[in-house]
Amino acid sequence: MKKWMSLLVCLMMMLTACVAVAEDAAKPALVVNGEEITVEKVAEYAQALQSNGYTEEVDYDQAVAYLAEEAILKQKIRELGLDQYTDDEKAAFDAEAKVQWENDIAAYVEYYLTEDTDEARAQAQQDAVAYYEAYNYNQEAILENLLLGESYNRLQNHILEGKDVAVTEEEIAEAFQQYVEQDKEMFEGNVYMYEMYQMYYGYQPWYQPEGFRGVTHILLPVDEALLTAWQDARATGEEEGADTAAVEAARQAVLDSCKEQIDAIYARLEKGESFEALIAEYGTDDGMKNEEYLKNGYAVHPDSMGYDADFVAAAFSDKVQKVGDVSDPTVSQFGIHILQYVKEIPGGAVEMTDEIKAELQEYLTSAKESTYYSEAVSAWINESEIVMNDDVLATLNAAEETEEVPAE
Repeated sequence: MKKWMSLLVCLMMMLTACVAVAEDAAKPALVVNGEEITVEKVAEYAQALQSNGYTEEVDYDQAVAYLAEEAILKQKIRELGLDQYTDDEKAAFDAEAKVQWENDIAAYVEYYLTEDTDEARAQAQQDAVAYYEAYNYNQEAILENLLLGESYNRLQNHILEGKDVAVTEEEIAEAFQQYVEQDKEMFEGNVYMYEMYQMYYGYQPWYQPEGFRGVTHILLPVDEALLTAWQDARATGEEEGADTAAVEAARQAVLDSCKEQIDAIYARLEKGESFEALIAEYGTDDGMKNEEYLKNGYAVHPDSMGYDADFVAAAFSDKVQKVGDVSDPTVSQFGIHILQYVKEIPGGAVEMTDEIKAELQEYLTSAKESTYYSEAVSAWINESEIVMNDDVLATLNAAEETEEVPAE
């Protein structure tokens, strides 16, 4: 489902909440500094929090807490005059709202259009406007949200004005060491976890387990029938008892199919040609087109689970013992590999690069800003008069607890 559809789901959930509390919708659920917040608003907010993943269940108490804080912040914005805009500022926001509205209409049309004709597009645009308007979503609503967002930015700037949020070199070094120790605890001696976090979660650890090396390779494509025959022979041998002769014959057939290329590669290496140049000429692995991988290789460990087992075995074979060594041709499920050991990867803390330093500086600065912001907001909340309508809130919570669960 496209992102814009999530907004519509959220709006529909809000509408459902309104129906459920229609009887008490206009009653005040709480009063914040004299400003009433209705049951309807609490129900809408509770549904929105749940549908957007902020709460696991519809939580009216949490919605009340959020709404009370929101009301206090909006009151403070008005008090400080942070919601006042010049004509030029309003015009700029209006133009931005217009672009966003047109993009939303276009997204709807693209999603639902089944026939690409002028008539069909015109109808889809009408449908989009009607659909959005049904949930009170239009260009005016977008403009209102843009202005409110800017007011919140101004409020944060007001809070941070004159505050010291500078980050020292010592703080950066200390934070780096803390994250290194955290990663060490997770990944030391646990290659599977280390590779899973890197390959599947996109996490870049700041601690490197021992035993990795950088390996590049030339991947030669192989006839699918020959590769399948080798895989079948090996699988049969594993299931019924090793028939090494049959497996070796099938493997050799794969190698023989690319003998001319293999011989040419090793002959050119003997003459001093670079492995990188031969990758560019013969290799078919798209990963080797990545400059980082081409320079430093894939990080491979004897216990690697993220790479083909035959590839890993070749990377640590007798022929590959020092940087610069080249393996014998190796067959895997992907084809024929010729590998080169290009880099030793030392274990321990990674080097604190400029990128890591900048990331830590941004994070620590943001943390200081958040602390100042939270302290200011907490003080305003403590100074405010918040009156809860306990009976109404109890009714809402009781209705949620007793709501019938639909059958699957």
